[in-house]
Amino acid sequence: MAEIAPDIYGGDLQSNPEFVRHLAHATHSTEPLSYLYQLMAAMGWTSLPWLRLLRQPTLILAGDDDPIVPAINAKIMHRLIPHSKLHIYHGGHLGLLTHAQELIPLIEEFLSAEMENVRGRSF
Repeated sequence: MAEIAPDIYGGDLQSNPEFVRHLAHATHSTEPLSYLYQLMAAMGWTSLPWLRLLRQPTLILAGDDDPIVPAINAKIMHRLIPHSKLHIYHGGHLGLLTHAQELIPLIEEFLSAEMENVRGRSF
């Protein structure tokens, strides 16, 4: 993983070998089939036809240097999900790990605003 992570995940992992080593150690799985199952699921599933049916507010986060899921996917989702908010950060696939200081406040702000909206509604 330490050898291929910079190419697979992009972003800061390309310039931070120490973080890559830490990530490789922290995410090591004793179940080799788990990764295979994840890959197989990704190959045969798309939620695209159902995105317009989502009614809940949705925060979409995407890295502008993500080789696994390019930012264009997030832009498509944003156009299809009615109540979505899109934030593209400068980074790769593992943004919640590599850009936590930037992204966690955005997530907290989004969730807080939605909680206020829920409190203000009458059911």
